Amino acid sequence: MKRILVAIACLALASPAWAEKPRRVPVQNSPLAPVVTTISGSPLTIAIGDDTSMQVTNTNVPGTGQFYPPDCAPGQTADSGVFASVGATVYGPDFNNHPCGSASNSYTPWTPVSLSAVTGTGTSGDPFTVVVVADAAAAQLRVTETITYVNGNPGAAISLQFSNAPPPGVSSPGGGATFNAFLAGDLFLADSDSGFGAQVGTQYGGRGASACAPLNYTILLGGTTPPTNWSATGYGTVWDEVSAAGLNDAVDSSICQDNGAAIEWAGLNVGGTPVVIGTGVSFSGTATPVGAAVPALSGKALAALVLLLAGVGNVLAKRTSLGA
Repeated sequence: MKRILVAIACLALASPAWAEKPRRVPVQNSPLAPVVTTISGSPLTIAIGDDTSMQVTNTNVPGTGQFYPPDCAPGQTADSGVFASVGATVYGPDFNNHPCGSASNSYTPWTPVSLSAVTGTGTSGDPFTVVVVADAAAAQLRVTETITYVNGNPGAAISLQFSNAPPPGVSSPGGGATFNAFLAGDLFLADSDSGFGAQVGTQYGGRGASACAPLNYTILLGGTTPPTNWSATGYGTVWDEVSAAGLNDAVDSSICQDNGAAIEWAGLNVGGTPVVIGTGVSFSGTATPVGAAVPALSGKALAALVLLLAGVGNVLAKRTSLGA
């Protein structure tokens, strides 16, 4: 009986959990839907919204987007992006108006300023590049996000520059906001909404799972500017911590769950000098079970295996002949 219950539990975990996940009804043809530019690279295709949101597909784990919702149409973005808390207000992507729907919390939307076309050829010397500029208008804070991608790489680099933004109706920048900055997303690891929290150095994210068996696939947030705080836990916990403007430094590496991830840089102040953060996101490995690698056979071992199979075939043939 115990074995039957375990099998039922595994099948439940292996089923498409995202089908049951609470999700706001998609807003079709909303005039507030983000404008999107897409980097068509290899193995990653990266859709980037003018509200800093993102969706990524990866040909190494084909089938779905790597952020929830996974079934976004080409040119739509998902529950991931850049956030900034100023006082009691948290600015972030306009998830409420995403045509793909959303399972995140709601945030005060960034005010889009500009979104560039894709430049570059995808080489290391000339990477694909997209630049997003958006304002937290009431806080007089501007973020300039530069995403670069080199074909063949498992991840994209993201540079975040925060500077003073002019208040509405004024041509020159004002004050200097004190704020916390975040990069966060609801992870959809490989083709599953379940996984384990993961940490590699100062990178934080999730490890994929199949029926809660770990896979050789991770999504990690990190970069050259180490975060002050992080969260690699359940997706709902991550969104609640971003909404509360503070991450709790937890990594749930032993809990199989519907997970998300976020990293934070706390106590920033632009003053008269922009704040620059080097970060990014990586999608590494394949959806194979951990420890399932097949050892390579030497030439002699392969020849012995062929002879063994031939011998087995001869024995079976003789038995069949005798029994005819």
